[in-house]
This record gives sequence, structure tokens and C-alpha cells, in this order.
Amino acid sequence: VAGQTTARNLPLESQGYRLAGFIVTASRGSVDSEITAPSSSHSVRSSEITERPAPSPVEHLRGSPGVDIGTQGLQASNVVVRGFNNIFSGSMHMLTDNRLAGLPSLRVNFMHFLPMIDDDIERVEVVLGASSALYGPNTVNGVMHLITRSPLEDPGTSVTLGAGERSLLQGTFRTAHRVNDRLGVKLSGQFLRGQEWPYVDPTEQGAREDANAFPDECVAERELRGFTRDDAVTACGRIGIRDYGVRRYGLEARADWRFSDRGSLIGTYGLTDVTGIELTGLSAAQTSNWRYQFAQARLTYDRWFVQAYYNANDAGDAFLLRDGLPLFDRSSLGVVQLQNGFDLFGGRQDFIYGFDYFGNRPDSRGSIYGDFEGANDIEESGLYLQSKTVLSPRFDLIMAGRIDAHSILPDLVFSPRIAVVFKPDESNAVRLAFNRAFSTPTALNYFLDLSAGIAPGYAGALGFTARGFGSGRNGFAWQNSDGTLRGMRSPFNPAGAGALLPADEATLWRLGVGAASDSIPIPSDILAVLQGLAPGGADLDMRYVGSDGSSGSVSVLTLPDVPPIRETRTETIELGWSGLFNNTLKISVDAYYRWESNFVSPLTAETPLLFFERDGLEQWLGPAYIEARVADLVGSGLTAAAARTQATLEASTLVPTLAAGIGDLPLAVTSSDVPEMDNGGADIILTYRNLGALELWGGDIALEWLVRPEWTINATYSHVSDNWFRLAGGVPLALNAPANKGTLGVAYRNEGRGVHGSARVRYTGSFPFLSTNFDGTRCIPGRTPATIQEECIEAYALVDMTLGFRIPRTAGTLQFSVINLFDTAYRSFVGVPSVGRMAMARVRYDLF
Repeated sequence: VAGQTTARNLPLESQGYRLAGFIVTASRGSVDSEITAPSSSHSVRSSEITERPAPSPVEHLRGSPGVDIGTQGLQASNVVVRGFNNIFSGSMHMLTDNRLAGLPSLRVNFMHFLPMIDDDIERVEVVLGASSALYGPNTVNGVMHLITRSPLEDPGTSVTLGAGERSLLQGTFRTAHRVNDRLGVKLSGQFLRGQEWPYVDPTEQGAREDANAFPDECVAERELRGFTRDDAVTACGRIGIRDYGVRRYGLEARADWRFSDRGSLIGTYGLTDVTGIELTGLSAAQTSNWRYQFAQARLTYDRWFVQAYYNANDAGDAFLLRDGLPLFDRSSLGVVQLQNGFDLFGGRQDFIYGFDYFGNRPDSRGSIYGDFEGANDIEESGLYLQSKTVLSPRFDLIMAGRIDAHSILPDLVFSPRIAVVFKPDESNAVRLAFNRAFSTPTALNYFLDLSAGIAPGYAGALGFTARGFGSGRNGFAWQNSDGTLRGMRSPFNPAGAGALLPADEATLWRLGVGAASDSIPIPSDILAVLQGLAPGGADLDMRYVGSDGSSGSVSVLTLPDVPPIRETRTETIELGWSGLFNNTLKISVDAYYRWESNFVSPLTAETPLLFFERDGLEQWLGPAYIEARVADLVGSGLTAAAARTQATLEASTLVPTLAAGIGDLPLAVTSSDVPEMDNGGADIILTYRNLGALELWGGDIALEWLVRPEWTINATYSHVSDNWFRLAGGVPLALNAPANKGTLGVAYRNEGRGVHGSARVRYTGSFPFLSTNFDGTRCIPGRTPATIQEECIEAYALVDMTLGFRIPRTAGTLQFSVINLFDTAYRSFVGVPSVGRMAMARVRYDLF
């Protein structure tokens, strides 16, 4: 009423909308609800991240469904989604603010190389399933996207200082300022120091003992590879010498300019300096001051999105621990991306289209790419289009297609996607999707040329080495068209272990005589007779033994050519449901079936060792020696009868001794005549291949229940049908992840009192592991090659806890976290230490 005051009480009801947030990754830039997105998607929120002190960002993903984490130690880890993990893995598409964040050229995801700190992260979005139709290559298993906070939206300054077990000391700071309503700047930094869990690699130790026992031979072998004497001495002196100290420094700067209500320009620069032990596909590497940096600029205007960024590596003073040789890497990746979108018919029809360019510039000074260096650049580009049609208030139809070109692959690659989302109401959605995705070969797949040090086992003691070697642009062959071997290399070759020799019985015999003369005293005249013998295939059978334990006559040996690596193709059908009940219970269930072809194998030993069987050698050598020695003695003036008597007497002692010393002894290793293979030693070659097809199915379940405003229960479970495969020709392939894993956790958060806490149980099932030289497959029936050194990965269950409370009358918070509360020793990979408890405390102070 005019002139009067009316008062009303309006009660406001609090609801847990935070259970169903929004994501931008599933449809590459457009905003979707976690419930109605066309792909199974999960988010890790900033509150969960900032409340959990951790030495690496990977710890915040351990409660996410479908995520497999291989812990290598205090900070290093390998992260994938839905399996196919690896020692050196980049199969997951890892983004930070739309920037591809893996190391350039190597294409490996090292999350501890990210310069951002926990306080920078707004949320982490994980999209399960193939996404090649939008993001292009290498998104077969999904996308993980770390999205950081804008200084315009989240200004303030915070400092943290933490300490923990393993001599851990960690500190971070973030200061973000709103200069005015349109300009904001941020600077953040971090440091971490600690001591790694110790691990003894038996191959490293064997190489260390050999270098100590035969220092001159060690130096000479490296000089033959083209290293200076000083570099060779340095390499031999640091074989197997591990520094367990871990150090990490990081810095990130960002500026946001909102030049209008419709657009903004954001520039970001980051730098990380890491020291520690990192696993590669060939052996562990000791790194010191490995620097990773990037510069990124991104522009948005209405629905336009344009960005360019540059990622760069500098491996610093890194070297492989098995041979001490330096590991240079100054590779870079340059990317330009454009995207736009528009809608029609009042928003019922929406389109997103875009273009991506990736320029990969590997640079290792020959240490990783050998003679391929300088001709190993890779360029990729792609065009994509996505359509979203609102068929009705309950049905959405999403279709997408992408065409990609690769500078080495001969054909364009097409990636389609189609999905139907059914929404019976605003809190439930069912999705059915088909995706065809692909993964392109890496620079390592094509151009790797890297020593792996002394070969494992008995072969290494004889002087054989191992070497990773890519397929090259055109591939290569081990055998000629008539089935004969193209060549062999031998540690017993006086001209050098790396020299290519004819792979025939006569040459192999002379190598055997030379090897025997080093340990058996043989008079010079007898040695000349032995070296003059020239057995042929009809006289003496040359034998082989493969790395998988197979053996037989070289005359029936078949070694397929190594063709150039091609893209891996994956087709997936996925059915999922997400529901939100009363804003307190969120459930997501997904099932998928997957067909995969042309899978790129891990580095696998291909070249068999060559030898003579003892019995066959003795049967041939006796008569052959006697006849040659008789001729030699007759030429010296003896009668034929006297010469035969003496030759027979000599043979009675010499032949059994030589047969015992040479017989069954690996004398050479099969090799190829490609020029790039000439800069090594007697190398057992490990290379990549496209393997056959495989099929598997699996599912993921995630639950989050807001029991009360302060209490939350969450649980996940993931299953995959198989974690071990036999492909065409019996080639083994491991998922390197468990068939079953799950988590169960409870969290308490009282914002008013400033108290929070959580407890979580993580279960990981057992699984076989096979990745290059790292072999843990004893649990597989019939899998008993001689190179196996370790058991399969055993199942384990771990308990994690966090606790935090605000310090009264201050802006400080005291936080505690314990990873692996009961100090259960476990390993998640082969070739890594048994990891125990990691407890740490941290003080966080918000200045303003």
C-alpha cells in the first residue's frame, strides 16, 4: 500500500547443485551438463584439490572412474584412461586450458612437469571414451583437461609450505590481481624436494660390474659409436649410479584482458625444472635440470576461439642409467587452432567447426634419433565439424566428423562420431554413442635410434647390447628375398662390434675361433688352420635363439619385414546413463565394447642370436680339422702318414675343447643393412610393429552421495574383460592395467567451522605387465621366455586420508594428508620401486 512498508520472510532452501556441474571438454568448448553430455564425464573440483596436500597433481585423480595410474615413485607416474598403460605413455590426451600438455616429440604425459600449482586449478575434467572426431589423433581412450582459474574471477594471494616423509619439502605461492574490471594478472610458483624410494635394477647393476671389471672395453665401445674419449669415460663412470634426490621448480604467469563483454585475450607462460629418475621405454634415465616450458595465447570472441602455443623441452644433463650415455632432447611443438560455432532455428540446431595444426620438431643431437636426426619432423593437421540437433525436448542427436592429414602416413584419416542422448527428465540422461578414433605414430615409432645399454642376462655378459630402433619412413627388412639373412653383428668382431658381417657359417666360425683364442691357448700355426676352415650350410648348421626362447636352424628361420608404422584405429560402442536424485545422489554407469586394429606394440626384441650347436660343431670340426691340418703339415715337410697321425692326435684334444668353448655360445646377432643401423654395436634390436586386431569390453560406475550437507560418500568401480592378449602370430600384448579396480571414500566438509577431512580405500587388482625390457608376466600360462625377471603385478588395497582445519583468528589452514596410511609396500609397474607411505603436513595462508 502506498506510503506503508510491507515485510515478508522469504525462506531459501540450499540444494547440492555442486554434484552436477558443467563441463566444456566433452563437446570441445560448448557447455554441457555432466548429466546430459554425450560422453561419460567426471570432474575433480577445486575444493577437493586444494584440500589434499600432494607431491604431484596425479594424486587428485585417484578417485576418478576408469583412470589407471602407474606410480613410479615420489612424483613420477603414468596416467591413462581405460588401460593400455606403458612405461613411457602418452595415450591419454592431456590438456591444460586447451593446450596439449605432453612433452613434445616424446609424446609422454608427465603430470609432474606441469608448472601450475593446486591453487591454480579450477577443476579437472575427465572424458572417458574416444574423442578423435573433435580433438583429433591420440584420444582413443579419452581426454583429461586441467582448467585453471582466471585472475579476473579469482583474485587473491595464497602461500603454502609443506613437509613430509621421504625428506619432502614443498612450497607454493599464487598471487592474482584484478588491475581493473577488464585486466587481471597472475603469478604462481612451486618448489619440491625429497628422496625417492630406492630401487636396484639388475641390468643396471650388471652393466656397472662390467664397466668396473673392463673399463677400457667400456670406453672403446662408446668411442666406436662416435663419442669422444672424455664423453666415453664420463658415460662409463656413471652407469647404474642413481641419484635418489628429487627436485622440482615451477613458475607460471598469466594475463587476462577482457577487451569487451563478448571477447577476451589470455596469455600464459610456464616453466618447470625437474631433477629425478624417469623411466623410458629402454631403461631408467637419470635427469638433472630437465626444463619444460610453454607460451600460449588464446583469443575468444563470441563463439570464435583462436589459439597458438609453443611447447619446448631441454633435457638438461640427462643420461640412461644402463649405459651412461647422454640423453639430449630439445624438441618442440608448435600448434595453431581455430574454432567457431553457430546455431539455427532458435538454437535447435548447433554447429561447431574448426581446424588444428601440429608441427612437431624433434631434436636430440643424435642421442635419441641417431642418423634419423634432421629428417624426422612430423606435421599433422585436421578439420572437424560437430552437429547437435534437438530432435525433441527429450532427444538430442550429436554427429561429428574429422579428417586428418599426417606428413608420413600415406592416407587421410576420417573419424566419425554419432550419439543419441535421451533425457526422460532434467535429472536423468541415457546416451548411446559410436566413435571411430585413431592414434598416429610418434616420432619415436618412426625415428628412434637409441642405445639401451648392455643386453640383459647372459648376452650382456658376452658384450651384446640392446638398441631401440624405429621403423623409419619406409621400413626395413631382416632377410633377403631368398630367405637368407641380410647380415649380422658380433661383439667378437676384431673390426668392431658394430660392423655388418655376412650372416653365413664361415664368418660365424671365424668369430667363434677368435672368441675361443681369447681364453684357450692355441699355437699360431694351429690357429691359422682353424681360421682357414670355411664351413658351408651343408657342413655345419647355423642355429638361432630368439628373445622369446624360440630356437632352431637358421635355414628355416623367418623374420618378417618391419613395415613403416601406421595409425592405430579404434571403434567403440558405448551405452551410458547418468542420474541425479533429489540433488543429493549422482550415479553414472557406462558400458563399452571396443574393436582395435593396427595396435602399435611396445618396443619388442626382434633379432635372434646366432650360434653353433655343440654336438653338430664337434661332428663337423673333427674331420675338417684333420684334413686341413694334414695338408698344412705335409706342406711343412712331413710325410702324409706322419701328418695324419699328428693331426689326429691334436684333434683328440683340440676339437672337444673348442666345441665346449664355442658350441651353444651366442657369437653374433641378426641385423639389417639399413644405413641408420650402422652407428651402434652388436645390438639386439627392439622395434615397433603394428599388431593384429583385438576386442574387449568393459564398464565404469561412479557414485557420489551427499548424505548430509557436511558428509559425502563416493565410490567407483571399473572392469575390463581382458588384460592380456595374444594377437596374430602369438604376439603378446598386455593392457598393463588391472581388470578390476575401485574406490570407496567418505568426506566431511564444514565450511563454517573451517574443518574438512576424508578417507578413501583404493583397490587395484593383479595384472601382467609387459613393456619393452620390463617384463612381469610369470602369471601367464606358457609365458616363460628366458628374459623374464619379475612376477606379475600383485593386487593391493591402500587407504588414504586427509584432514584440515582453519587456524583460529587467522587466515591460515593446517592440512594433513597420508597416502597409503598403513605403509603397504606395493608396486604398480615393473621396473619401479616398491612404494610405501607418503605422509605430509602443509600450512596454507590466504593473505587476501
